[in-house]
Amino acid sequence: MNALINPLIAILPAEAFTFFAVLVRVGAALMAMPGFGEVYVPMRIRLGAALAITAIVTPVVAGTLPPLPESPLLFAGIFAQETLVGAFIGLAARFSLSALTVAGTIIAQQGGLAAATLFDPGFGQQGTAVSSIMVATALAIIFTADIHHLLLRAMADSYTLFPPGSVVPYGDWAEAFVRWTSNAFLVGVQISAPFLVFGLIINLAMALVARLMPQMQVFFVAQPLIIAVALFALAITMSGAMFAFERGLMDRLEPLLLQP
Repeated sequence: MNALINPLIAILPAEAFTFFAVLVRVGAALMAMPGFGEVYVPMRIRLGAALAITAIVTPVVAGTLPPLPESPLLFAGIFAQETLVGAFIGLAARFSLSALTVAGTIIAQQGGLAAATLFDPGFGQQGTAVSSIMVATALAIIFTADIHHLLLRAMADSYTLFPPGSVVPYGDWAEAFVRWTSNAFLVGVQISAPFLVFGLIINLAMALVARLMPQMQVFFVAQPLIIAVALFALAITMSGAMFAFERGLMDRLEPLLLQP
């Protein structure tokens, strides 16, 4: 009996290190991924999902992990690096929601809805009603279109792109974050471009009416019309906004996916 127990005891630390090293990357990715890392998702569900995914991924990627380090500093360094890699994978998808937040904020300002705030499900804070609706729609599309499968696949493929224990390309990551941030603002402005034109025209018209009829309360007369037109335009352009979101998300995920 002891002959069987002693080798098992010797193997357990290495197996535990492998499992927890994978769990750190998977958990960090799920915390940042849209749909999985939302603040309204209970912690127990997120932890359960991370443990289940880790149990599935560990046998597949165990060969890419380094052996159990002897130094505590190396042990902590590997875990810190795995956390950064997981967060990078999750943020690659999270940045796509930023474009919708930018677009929703601009649309709300141009459509007279900036004062209406709701809980933003994508970022866990108060936001304009328009951006909250757009982000909630995008999260629904992620699961109905099975895009979350690609998120999980990117997390598994990351062990080939960023092998544990190897040097992480922090310079490329910094460049990617800058590119994602600028692209989020660009896509947000492109989505809200019709509303910017609409806001310019309506403001010029209100200024002209106010100049011709100073006694008229232009703002109170025009505000209901502005809101109605903005809601109608939003209903028409919502599908295009979701297409732009999906395309931006795929552009970020494709470099992280290995070709079949």
